Amino acid sequence: MLDAVMTDSLMLMYLQQIQSTGPDSPRGQRLGRGLNENLARELLELHTLGVDGHYTQADVRALAELLTGLTYNGKQGFFYNDSMAEPGAETVLGVTYDAADGLSNIRAAIADIALHPDTARHLCLKIATYFIGSAPDAEMVAAMAGRYLETRGQLQPVYAAMFAHAAAWSRDLRQIKSPLLFVTSGLRALGVSGAQMMLSDRRAFRRVVIEPLRVMGQPWQLPLGPDGWPDDGAAWVTPQGVAGRINWAMTAPQIMVARELPDPRVFVQTALGNLATQEVIFAASAAESKFEGVGVVLAAPAFQRS
Repeated sequence: MLDAVMTDSLMLMYLQQIQSTGPDSPRGQRLGRGLNENLARELLELHTLGVDGHYTQADVRALAELLTGLTYNGKQGFFYNDSMAEPGAETVLGVTYDAADGLSNIRAAIADIALHPDTARHLCLKIATYFIGSAPDAEMVAAMAGRYLETRGQLQPVYAAMFAHAAAWSRDLRQIKSPLLFVTSGLRALGVSGAQMMLSDRRAFRRVVIEPLRVMGQPWQLPLGPDGWPDDGAAWVTPQGVAGRINWAMTAPQIMVARELPDPRVFVQTALGNLATQEVIFAASAAESKFEGVGVVLAAPAFQRS
């Protein structure tokens, strides 16, 4: 997975890897071009070891030199260009790679970094934060990281270790859904299928997805930086964001549900199950219309959490 991300054409262009040239490479000598460290830095800082991982600027520089040669153009797609590659061996995180082996050594380095202990800790913390909530149980994260290393990066055993831990089953739902997760889980609760979404016209899609996500603080495919959206769900709790969720709950069901809206007294159990409080059950059953009752359920505090 990491190899696919690091050699994807969009990643190479977004992080300007296609401009990175070994200073002592044939092209670097001829054109006077040099390194771009963006891909190397984000590989270590965001995708693997984490910002607090055990690496140095020397590792970033050496990795940037090793990655030279990874490039892309519209005709060939992704390819390795020897004329851009920095000659000589590079030592990254204590492991030396012979640049003469070109792409195979880059892939070996990516595989080694993917299985670094700091990578295991960083990824498992992010997984636990996403599924469980901010500041997840340290013992649970350690157990997940242990399984990651034991299975050489297999994710299914990591999930199994997480769900086998008692901390994963607390009824105290601490994580606030991101706007996108709120919208998708709301549509799923309403029985709106992916096929139905694909068949919806552009105007309906904008009204139900694009514009509401912007109001809630997560504009479609426009993260604020290369580190993506916040892990801490509390970042979504803003006056505008909450107002956007309530407005979506009261309007989207009528736009997307082609059939008659569900009975709110039934829908409260469909959407919330045993998390439905007596207050929400009463409000849903006492609503003056189906769309108001369904909206009350989707706007309920328990539905905002995962």
